[in-house]
Amino acid sequence: MSYFKYLGTFLLLLIFYSCQTSDKKKTDTIHENMSINETKYAIDTSRVIIVWTAYKFTNKVGVSGSFKNYTLQGNNKSGSVETILNNLKLSILTESVDSKNTVRDFKLHTYFFNVFNTPTIIGTIINAKENQGFMKLDMNQNNLWVPYTYSIKNDTIELFTNLNLNNWNGEKALNALNKECYDLHTGEDGISKLWPDVDISIKLPLKKTNHYKEHE
Repeated sequence: MSYFKYLGTFLLLLIFYSCQTSDKKKTDTIHENMSINETKYAIDTSRVIIVWTAYKFTNKVGVSGSFKNYTLQGNNKSGSVETILNNLKLSILTESVDSKNTVRDFKLHTYFFNVFNTPTIIGTIINAKENQGFMKLDMNQNNLWVPYTYSIKNDTIELFTNLNLNNWNGEKALNALNKECYDLHTGEDGISKLWPDVDISIKLPLKKTNHYKEHE
């Protein structure tokens, strides 16, 4: 009798242990099948920075500023960096120009952007791939494609391009601004010079939007 008693106890323990082990393996399998999707991002629109650098004097000294007011539109709210950039549309109100100098800002708005007939600068990214691409830039009633490069630093897309405003028929506006600021644009050589070149840097901070999924 005692033999069968011990045998029954052993079988019960074996069954209990087997169930526990089975449940653990099942749990481990579930965790192994859980993985992070390809990293996805969305633009943090509240922290976008648009910086321009114009040049004066014969030796090309830079003067920088930014724009305060803009809107961002895109077909995708989140995805890969390329997905976010492709078809992204940036509309910039030129009256929000900010060079940290109110007198200069007034002159830029009055003697340049008004003459340039550009209350809003519209840039649409046509494609983005392998840290470069093209954007369509609408200024002074002209739509032109311009190349740009981009990189990612500290979860921020940094986009850079260089513009020659003469390609958008900007000579009249440049001359009007240079006439108004003639002395301020005169260097040590006695020449008053305002270059048509403008560097544009746009910083698009990103926030991750990853989520988990179970593989089939």
